[in-house]
Amino acid sequence: MSEDIRPCKLGKDKIFEFSEIVARDLGYKPGDSLAPIVEKLGGKIHYQSLLEMDSASGSISISDIGNFEINLADHTSESRDRFTICHELGHYFLHYIFHKSNGDEIGSLKAMRYGDSFAEYEANWFAAGFLMPKEEFTSSYVKFAGDLYSLASHFFVSVQAAEVRAKSLNLLN
Repeated sequence: MSEDIRPCKLGKDKIFEFSEIVARDLGYKPGDSLAPIVEKLGGKIHYQSLLEMDSASGSISISDIGNFEINLADHTSESRDRFTICHELGHYFLHYIFHKSNGDEIGSLKAMRYGDSFAEYEANWFAAGFLMPKEEFTSSYVKFAGDLYSLASHFFVSVQAAEVRAKSLNLLN
């Protein structure tokens, strides 16, 4: 399996926009369970002990479109797992389907959630946009008077994820 993941190079704003479209097309609403979506796409989620993991929190192994496995650590929080699942879906859509649909030769792919490659940033942007769509996040930010804990609870993400999303939308300095 390839460890060299080619970035899609769509740009941050396009990836945010694309992830929101994907979420909407899949019928996802903030806070919904992600397991049915992974299943609908032909994937499976496996939880592994820290000793079984090839990365600290998660990975994805893609055999083909509609055939992939997401591996999660069994010691992380549910809100962390949700971001990791969407991060791995980012690899699936941005680094597998995108390249395959552009006629690129791509066999199987394995992505491990660590490092700071550009593809990892792209997968993080995808996850943030998927879980915390811009319009709803912005209105919720106002509704909750910028309280990151309330935002995190509403979107069922970590406080850190809510803070990073707020900064990316210029709601926080």
